[in-house]
Amino acid sequence: MIEQGNLPTQRVNISTQKMLGGIGYILILLGWMPRIGIFLSLVGFVLWLISMYQLSNILRKPSIFQKALIGFILSIAGIVIAFAFGLMALIPLLVSPKDEAGAILGLGLGVVFAIVVAYATLVVSFYFYKEAYKILAQATAHNLFKIGGLLLFIGAITTILFGLGLLLIIVGEIILAVAFFTAPNEVEVQGT
Repeated sequence: MIEQGNLPTQRVNISTQKMLGGIGYILILLGWMPRIGIFLSLVGFVLWLISMYQLSNILRKPSIFQKALIGFILSIAGIVIAFAFGLMALIPLLVSPKDEAGAILGLGLGVVFAIVVAYATLVVSFYFYKEAYKILAQATAHNLFKIGGLLLFIGAITTILFGLGLLLIIVGEIILAVAFFTAPNEVEVQGT
């Protein structure tokens, strides 16, 4: 244990947690592949959440996991809500196929509303991811976490610009995978 100012510090090993996060992000990146991508993404998100939970405990920064979990839950909720509105938009077509104009208008409004809900929750959830990575970057003194989180957030905001945002999200995910693998194995934690 080392004294730094008035607070004692202790060196802790995070090699397992950073490996879990790095592998999780590689699987999340492979999730962009057709067919097997969804399964790989799910496994990647589970590994990433475990990594974030353990890192927040080891580094004594519970807000890392809290913000990551809020972002994850908002992402899932946004997808489910958008999917539900998209399905509900199909109901007028099935119920009254004779009123084509009304059914098409209902379908169009439902799809627009689903896209707006998905976009809004994507931006808010990625804001929480950015904040979690900002805290993680400070705790590990590894700035790549902050850069990757910021790129995810900017990508989420600019997704509406014809896919430019998706490219930024992918670059952010690559940077975060690199950040997990290149983070120091041992960091100093303040407190007892």
